[in-house]
Amino acid sequence: MGMNIRFLLSSNANNLRQALLSSGRPTGTIEAEYGDEVVEGSHFTMAHHGPRAGQPAPCSYPNGFARISGNPFEGDVGLSHVDLDSLAGAGAVLERKPDADTFWRLAEFYDLSGLHKIKLASATDEDTRRLYAFLGWDSKNRVFPSQDGSISVITDNVNNGLDTIERIVGGNSELLIAGDDFRAGQDELNKSSFKDFKGGVILRESDKDVNHLYSTPNGDIAKVVVTFKPSKGKITLSFADPPKGKTAIEILRELFGQDAGGHASIAGTPRDQKFIFNDAVRTFDRAVESIKT
Repeated sequence: MGMNIRFLLSSNANNLRQALLSSGRPTGTIEAEYGDEVVEGSHFTMAHHGPRAGQPAPCSYPNGFARISGNPFEGDVGLSHVDLDSLAGAGAVLERKPDADTFWRLAEFYDLSGLHKIKLASATDEDTRRLYAFLGWDSKNRVFPSQDGSISVITDNVNNGLDTIERIVGGNSELLIAGDDFRAGQDELNKSSFKDFKGGVILRESDKDVNHLYSTPNGDIAKVVVTFKPSKGKITLSFADPPKGKTAIEILRELFGQDAGGHASIAGTPRDQKFIFNDAVRTFDRAVESIKT
């Protein structure tokens, strides 16, 4: 459509806010969430975690929602991270989000509940296969914000991601088969990432996403998974079911401060900081103690 839109990515809320304020153009944000802090746009703010829990997920927005006086939106859009949900929101802004309502409902369920709950989504085999196709592609192509909090212009990355989603929804066999292989590879990933299991908590280490792997290689089922991603220095803590005691976000904020982000069932360390494996072990031990009480 020739829209004049830039997508900006940053791990630092202040830096993203200043970049948007200084742009001199209409602005929007998509999941620009940093703990309880949400960076807002002048025209739209798409966010549904933390203080905006219960709001529509970005992937649920329709094409054209961001139009100004009937004209396509042109301006700058800020993000804190890139995933299926935020890409779909970007697609709605660009008015190129594929028409696939049941798939987007599955995407919202996945974003809120995690891959380990996917069987509860009542999704079709076709949509589940599409999800794994995206996850397989994303595992090799995801764009991350700079650790120093600087601004990255990711417009090309966003369009590339949307091209891929369009191909998946359109039935591209290469991407769907790669997704099948990715799904099959989860068993091997379960073994290679496993570090410890104690008191209903699994500790994992991998540069791949493993916080959804709630069973040990021996088949024991965990209540909590703590993961450490060494290349990013990132720790994630996730509950298989809504916690009855301390939540994921409460545990991480006790350990790493208020910039830890997420919600009750899943949370991560501050986006602009790097941690080490011993920090993950501390998180693991704290989680074990937490679910005892």
